[in-house]
Amino acid sequence: MEIVISIKPQYVKLILESKKNYEFRNYIPKQGVHRLWIYTSSPIKKLEYVIDVDNIVSYPELIKEDGIGNDTFNKGDGYKHAYHIKHLYSLEKSLDLKKLKENFSFNAPQSYFYLDNYPKLKNYLNNISLNKIF
Repeated sequence: MEIVISIKPQYVKLILESKKNYEFRNYIPKQGVHRLWIYTSSPIKKLEYVIDVDNIVSYPELIKEDGIGNDTFNKGDGYKHAYHIKHLYSLEKSLDLKKLKENFSFNAPQSYFYLDNYPKLKNYLNNISLNKIF
């Protein structure tokens, strides 16, 4: 399943720099997830990246402490679930919030939404080129 999530720009930057290798959340969607479409929140306000997830770890299971936030997760001081970032791609052309609203009735997710709930957006995203970052 594919979901769309919002991430603050400073955390997107850490992912791009490979300093953050897990995305931490307090939920696992009921239908599971293998891909995260990343909407970078204010002030960027763009859908611009996609992450392939290969493993979701739930606390108290531990993760390797080789990325920002991993030690906090292992201590149980933060989020309940860690989504391992396997691959990161950038969209060939990012979509700003104005275009997302006008063309796809998109509102920035507060937690997440299933991409399947936006069939027109899903079709668009499945037909654009992605540039592999790692």
